[in-house]
Amino acid sequence: MHGMTLSYGLLLAVACLCLLPLLVALRLKRGDLFEPIFWATAYFAVLFVLRPLYDLTLGSEFLGEPPFDPVTLQSFEVALVYAFLGFAFFLCGYYVNANRALARSLPRLPAAWDDWKGKAVSLVLVALGLAAFAWNVVTFGGLASYLSNKTQTLTEAGQGYQLLGVSLITIAFALRLTQWRKGATGFVTYGLVYPALLAIGLASGSKGAFLIPLLVWIVVVHYLRRRVRIATIAGLVLLTILLFPLFNLYRHVPNLLEAAPEMVANPPDSAASEFVIRHGMSRFYGIDSLTLIVRDTPATMDYQYGQTIYPLFVAWIPRQIWEDKPIVSFGKVFAEEYLGDFFAGTGVSGSPTLLGEAYLNWHVIGMLAVAFLSGVLVRTVYLWLVHENFGAPAIFIYSQIFLYLFTFWEASIAGLIAERLAGFTMLLLVVLIAGRGYRSDRTEAGQVP
Repeated sequence: MHGMTLSYGLLLAVACLCLLPLLVALRLKRGDLFEPIFWATAYFAVLFVLRPLYDLTLGSEFLGEPPFDPVTLQSFEVALVYAFLGFAFFLCGYYVNANRALARSLPRLPAAWDDWKGKAVSLVLVALGLAAFAWNVVTFGGLASYLSNKTQTLTEAGQGYQLLGVSLITIAFALRLTQWRKGATGFVTYGLVYPALLAIGLASGSKGAFLIPLLVWIVVVHYLRRRVRIATIAGLVLLTILLFPLFNLYRHVPNLLEAAPEMVANPPDSAASEFVIRHGMSRFYGIDSLTLIVRDTPATMDYQYGQTIYPLFVAWIPRQIWEDKPIVSFGKVFAEEYLGDFFAGTGVSGSPTLLGEAYLNWHVIGMLAVAFLSGVLVRTVYLWLVHENFGAPAIFIYSQIFLYLFTFWEASIAGLIAERLAGFTMLLLVVLIAGRGYRSDRTEAGQVP
């Protein structure tokens, strides 16, 4: 334990830095619960505060049991220093004054929806989304095969356009939500579209696919109907934590319904609380990834100098046409090279973290630059949509991209840009087709509408 004193001290420093956005909000005596800085900070804290604490107490499947060997411990502590510096530069980028000018320089968006165009577009999106889901199911040999082979369906390459098509249903859901008017029943939205999204999310085995529609709903309600309370957000977080073990079992246990009676009869040896903690933390191994990159670079992989970003330029080519297309998401390469003892040959995409991938490409300078630019981008997008263009179309876009304004810490750079650029393009097309009217005024800077 004595050898880990420095680790705990660095961990405390990172935790204190994560309190800074809250202190800024308290000092300014204002704050929007859905400003991304709070969520990005919380997500960062899970990766680089809670997970390190977990590693130092319960151990890590990737780093081993504490106390770590000297080389790993030193890399772990260096990773904590890098995490501290990376988040500090992210905050600098987020709070820089130039973000307001950048937001004001971006194009204006329509202020409202054309009612009939919006309804027509949403119907088309739902139809295309259901067709894409059916296509995906058929690709894997039918519904029974799709439901019982989650390891394959969640890792198989070449699904990019199919999954992009399925996401059209979520876009339609957000469009219908932002078209809501007082007195409307919302039967199509809540009686048809949302149940379809829940069913598809459950069938996919993806926690994100199941929870994203709920997050979209909360964001839309917060801005267009009534302010959401912290208790509601806490409930969402609790639901997410409780769903982790269920989705993990569904993904890794074939024929879960048949195996359920035996699993109930023979529960895990650990206490229920530890069982939930282990399953929850198994998803957030950011400090582990950064530690391995610091420890094993350049022995495992040499510094890449932007090579992990190159596949972004060929991401648009379907793998069905170019079978040997480079892997776009560095996460799959990372899983094979750095986490091969756990994921080799599985097709699983591991999380190098944004800081880790930037470090692997351009060492510390690149890591700090990417963190700073991320802060600039996140704040500029928020100001552009929520402050400069507040209205149903802008909140429609914000609700769809909000998740990625704080989970980017875990993403691979090229994979995130390729996926979000395609999705963002579709969102803009929907706004251009179904939007009407433009705001002649600008929301007062610093004020949430």
